[in-house]
Amino acid sequence: RATPATVSEALAYQSTFQEFVDWLGDASKTMRDITCGTAEEYAQHMRKLNIAVSTHNRKIKRIRRVFRALREYWSGDNPFQSPTLMRKEREEREQNVQRLAFTREQEQQLQAVLDDDKYQVMNKPEVRVIYYLGMFTGQRLKDCVLLRWHKVDFERKRVWVKQFKTGKEVSIPIASKLKKVLEEALQWKDGENSYVCPNIATRYNRCDHRGKNIGNNLVGLDVLRVIRWIGLEPSVKVEGRDKKVTVYGFHSLRHSFASYCAAAGVPPAIVQSIL
Repeated sequence: RATPATVSEALAYQSTFQEFVDWLGDASKTMRDITCGTAEEYAQHMRKLNIAVSTHNRKIKRIRRVFRALREYWSGDNPFQSPTLMRKEREEREQNVQRLAFTREQEQQLQAVLDDDKYQVMNKPEVRVIYYLGMFTGQRLKDCVLLRWHKVDFERKRVWVKQFKTGKEVSIPIASKLKKVLEEALQWKDGENSYVCPNIATRYNRCDHRGKNIGNNLVGLDVLRVIRWIGLEPSVKVEGRDKKVTVYGFHSLRHSFASYCAAAGVPPAIVQSIL
């Protein structure tokens, strides 16, 4: 795309196209030499790799967009336009591994280990705050990590979050347990515009020499460590995949939040507006 949203997105397009070029193995070929037959052969090659259906289709779509953007360097139909290059979701119908929500007991265990000094992780007091934000607001990890103090209103007992993914601003009531944790966090508050969890926010925003964000993975690993403390394995091995599939993560708190709201009789439209 001409203006990718992030450096990571631009690098993903570059690496995906480079994989295709490496597979061709012929540096003398031009864009015009790539035919629909070539695209079909590459799709068949990818079907033999141990990757998810969604990953396969995402790679095909990226290459298709590259050809669309470089239209002046080839003629005829886009060789990667054919729908037969895509895999169907039903190919993984036997694979029933999916993201799971935490039970109430598991969330209570998470709260217990976060309060227990026996368990240690970098910036643990702030990790605790992030977990409580996830449990009691249902927001994504990035929204919880980069929350600023001026978005927290103790008088009205509400938190305002402008979601990074959707751009929408949502308002969530502050539950009593969350209020207590946020009040404890006031001890390191450094201005209304400062981050609620400043050390983790700095860690999350870390980028490499190319400008690609690498801090999100570092914080993600810290979060997963807490889940292992209560005896859960975040990822499991699935037949036909090289990479493990995540079943428990910070996003599981989002699923739990929706379930608890529904059980409490909160109208679906309200839950949807919060999420």
